[in-house]
Amino acid sequence: MSLASRMYHGETSFDFVGRRRLWFTISGLLVLISLVSLVVPGLNFGIDFKGGAVFRVQPTTTVTEAQVRAAVGPVAEVVQVTENNPVQVIVQTEELPPAEVTRIRATLAKLAGVESNGVSTETIGSKWGSTVSRKAFIALLVFLVVIVIYVSLRMEFKMAVAALVALLHDLIITAGIFALSRFEVTPATVIALLTILGYSLYDTVVVFDKVRENTGSLSAMSRTTYSQATNLAVNQTMMRSLNTSLASLLPILGLLVVGSYLLGAETLKDLALALFVGVAAGAYSSIFIAPPLVAMWKEKEPRYAQLRARVERLAAQGQGAERPERPERAERPVRGRRPAAQRPAAPRAEPELAPDPELAPDEELEDEVAETEPAAVAQAPARRQPPKSRPTQQRRKPSGRQQSRPAKRRRR
Repeated sequence: MSLASRMYHGETSFDFVGRRRLWFTISGLLVLISLVSLVVPGLNFGIDFKGGAVFRVQPTTTVTEAQVRAAVGPVAEVVQVTENNPVQVIVQTEELPPAEVTRIRATLAKLAGVESNGVSTETIGSKWGSTVSRKAFIALLVFLVVIVIYVSLRMEFKMAVAALVALLHDLIITAGIFALSRFEVTPATVIALLTILGYSLYDTVVVFDKVRENTGSLSAMSRTTYSQATNLAVNQTMMRSLNTSLASLLPILGLLVVGSYLLGAETLKDLALALFVGVAAGAYSSIFIAPPLVAMWKEKEPRYAQLRARVERLAAQGQGAERPERPERAERPVRGRRPAAQRPAAPRAEPELAPDPELAPDEELEDEVAETEPAAVAQAPARRQPPKSRPTQQRRKPSGRQQSRPAKRRRR
């Protein structure tokens, strides 16, 4: 049986929810480093956001980066000499007046050995970058509000908040990676960030749907806590999340390595890096952040807190604590009769012998006995005769009818 099958059926389980403090600590450190990097050194915004001018020229002679910086001067913020064929010199500056733009074009044309018309110039104002930033921020807020409403209606509000926390976790870490790597933030980066939200939300919703399925049948008499049911859901969906994330990361990695470094497409580099970091962070948060956060929040409710206390108490007492042995029933006395221990011992009566029909009593002997019997009874003290026990065939039957006594034999 494969590992995925064993994890789905609960035969092999990793305690993701139980180790939530470890995952929260790791994520907290990553988020803290990312927030600090957004301040120092900060994001490296491209020309599309802060405005400026870009000069491009294909030199006919060998040109180095140092020569370009010395010729252009301190206004050159970014100088790049590509190694692909044909070689291209790219100079990026801040927003300049028209006279300064004309001077830099003439200087680059002279250094590259071409005419002034051979230097292409692209000027972007700072207002365009602020407009793009504002629209991207509005789009992000609208997306987050729609996500909270959808997940709240589809599942519950606490899961929507946990999904929102996972999304912010992914965005902050991605922005921190951009700040530390000094990659430029371009419109392609904004597109990648919005794409990241879709990947992260997809993995989180898949896990939450399984959590809702596993926890929907929990009751006060269940043997599983909310955290245990959530952990089972994470194990059941982990292989699916990993397969989906790997299937997305491999093409993005190819775009990052082949497109940006081997083919020299600088525009793809920013897009591919944002997608790669965001998808990886989304796969991490959908397993290690969102489900443990929901489980921790839900177990503070009285219903699941009592269930957890009951399960822990049963686990401490042992497996047989839930079904205690029934005490043996005491022997109930028969109605109308005292228990056998309280009844006095009755004297054992000798069984009566049946009269022999061949031996008939003598009439004369009976007359003598009848005459002497009153005198003997008068002389002997009166004593209570013990009751004679009835023969077995004369006892009361279960039906309530009593068998009639045998009639006395007539005298011959």
